[in-house]
Amino acid sequence: MKKTATLPQWLIQTAVAVVLTALTGFLGSPFLRVMRQSQGPLRYWITGIILVLSFWFLGASALAVFLGSVWMTLGAYSEFEAKGFGWRTSGLISLILGTITGATGALSALRRAGIMNWDQFVNLIRDLVTGLLQQLNPGAKPDAALLAQQTPSVLIIFLVLALGTGLIFERRLFKWFNLPRERVASHLKLLEFRLPDWMIWIALSGFALTVVDVGAKELAIFGANVVNVTAVLYFFQGLAVLEVILNVLKVSYLMRVLVYFLLVGQMFFLLSLVGLIDYWVDFRRRIRKKPRPEESIQD
Repeated sequence: MKKTATLPQWLIQTAVAVVLTALTGFLGSPFLRVMRQSQGPLRYWITGIILVLSFWFLGASALAVFLGSVWMTLGAYSEFEAKGFGWRTSGLISLILGTITGATGALSALRRAGIMNWDQFVNLIRDLVTGLLQQLNPGAKPDAALLAQQTPSVLIIFLVLALGTGLIFERRLFKWFNLPRERVASHLKLLEFRLPDWMIWIALSGFALTVVDVGAKELAIFGANVVNVTAVLYFFQGLAVLEVILNVLKVSYLMRVLVYFLLVGQMFFLLSLVGLIDYWVDFRRRIRKKPRPEESIQD
């Protein structure tokens, strides 16, 4: 008989997922992934609906929107994965559904707050960013309109980070909770993560729209959003390259955590660039001693 999570484990998973989502927007996703896999779809979706509606009616609209979109993304991925879809198809569909959920919720939250037009939205962004920067860098003067134009990509980026984080760290959480982890043939492995070849053309097209004046401001805005999202996607490909390097060097787990803190936390764009260049260079093929499964931070 398959072992399922106990009531205390379910409560811990739910509480930690909500708290980390409230604090970071995406770090609660590994707990959602484990919850869905160990509790089953019915309890997962009912819990999500109750929590999201509760936060919404309590006035915590932002938390309800973030939690709902992340919950949808992780849950949808698991549903399509369980039906035999590959990780690319499952990931794409789940991100689309999560984005629709987040966008719908965000528009409803803005209406609730009385934000009915673009100028009001820009002013809201200005107030939020100014308040944050006054604490970090009082001399900075952000372009609120530019930031507002890129909010679509911000939502998608959070969902990509949530999905990636959930899939990378789920195995470790299953061990912590002492729960069996169902193996799926289509399950994504970090060391093998590689974006489809056509993604490079989307990334380059988005970059071209930002640097070439095509006489349409809307296209430049669209290009900037595309660049933002693809940068995060290629970050995960760069992360896979980094994992292979660390395995070849036989880096200890403690040193691996330190490297992640320094590189992932401080040099995000460097890893994105490595992931992009990997399309042409194929770093992993060059640096691997022999093609075999290896340990990673995902294990």
